[in-house]
Amino acid sequence: MKYSFYNTFIPYRDKFALYNTFEQKVIFIEEGLKDLLNNKSCDEIKIIHPEFFNYLFDNNFILNSKEDELEKVKKLSKKIDGDLTTFMLIVNPTMNCNFKCWYCYESHIKSSRMKESEINKIKLLIDKITFEKELINFNLYFFGGEPLLYFDKIVVSLIDYCSELCEKRNKNLHISFTTNGFLINKSFINYFKSRNKTCHLQITFDGYGEEHDKVRYVNKTKGSYYQIVDNIKLLINNQFRVTARVNYTDENIADTGKIADDFKDVNPEIIEKYLRFDFHRVWQNDNGKEISKILAYELQSMKEKGIKTACIRTVNNVLDSCYADKRNSVVVNFNGDIFKCTARDFSSNNRVGYLSNNGELIWKDNHLEERMNSKFRNAPCLKCELLPICNGGCSQHAIEHLKKNEEYCIYGGKEEKDKVLLAKIDEIVENIQ
Repeated sequence: MKYSFYNTFIPYRDKFALYNTFEQKVIFIEEGLKDLLNNKSCDEIKIIHPEFFNYLFDNNFILNSKEDELEKVKKLSKKIDGDLTTFMLIVNPTMNCNFKCWYCYESHIKSSRMKESEINKIKLLIDKITFEKELINFNLYFFGGEPLLYFDKIVVSLIDYCSELCEKRNKNLHISFTTNGFLINKSFINYFKSRNKTCHLQITFDGYGEEHDKVRYVNKTKGSYYQIVDNIKLLINNQFRVTARVNYTDENIADTGKIADDFKDVNPEIIEKYLRFDFHRVWQNDNGKEISKILAYELQSMKEKGIKTACIRTVNNVLDSCYADKRNSVVVNFNGDIFKCTARDFSSNNRVGYLSNNGELIWKDNHLEERMNSKFRNAPCLKCELLPICNGGCSQHAIEHLKKNEEYCIYGGKEEKDKVLLAKIDEIVENIQ
């Protein structure tokens, strides 16, 4: 018998937490039991405290000696990332945008717009994807740029074609948009209603009221905050699911809880069913300034007003890996360039392939297979107890470091790793409560 390599000890409130990163389970124990675990072998504990031993064994904190834990993590990761029952196709109809947010990493191209020839290539790709027998779910996402700039001229054609094929071939179609929400109107609603369909939208706020308008404005005298609030109301009142993403900084975090006040005229049952808020810190503002207490206050303020909220979710990079880690995912840019990751600039220099005239994905330098084999090649990760939840970050992290032939850790040391563990334990405690 042996202790799991993925067991971790960490002080938690007035006790000690024994957390297993593979099982994602925690046991809170007194100091006496902690000392027992630190000083006695599994066989000795079985004799000294059989009830405690049985609990640890039943919950995989203690394992059979021959069990290969690293291989278990590898198999689980490959099973999830290699799943062929779902395909995610992300389409950028344009790289143009009606706003110019200071933190946006994308190069906005005014003249960019998907041509008919590229639309036809995507339709051929959709035909190939939906023809696969293993496929159950087809996820069609629209990104950009601002995808609604060309809703009627590009997006509608792709949705109609995809809907027809999915219905014909008995595939589940899920449609989503990442949009600033300013261009939502009744025509958008009516399009989906007329086809007995709906979709999910992620819409961004940059703070409350005037703070938002400093970042997203129509012109020097006209902001966008209240128009976006009204558009979200229009959506949720028509049974469209909306995730409102709050991009916060140390300057705009205060008063973000007041955004909830602007939805108090909406039926609480509709709010509960169709609207949630996610808070994400703008990465360029991650300057070490501690604002967690302010964030917690604003989140609690929203919850008390009946709004579902979340902050950046805890790390879960194996069970809930990034879409770009999946074999069955691709991003097609307006010009036919293909990518795996949307968190990089969509310049042709960064493309990992292109869409051929007959709708085939042509991967540059065998990129897809290189990416799928990029994990578990970083030596420090293989020796780290956080591997089952961290996995060295996403495949984009892995492949970029592999190209540089350098070892890496996405956390700076024990202090940062302990924060990850405490967040996971907090999550378990909150879910129990």
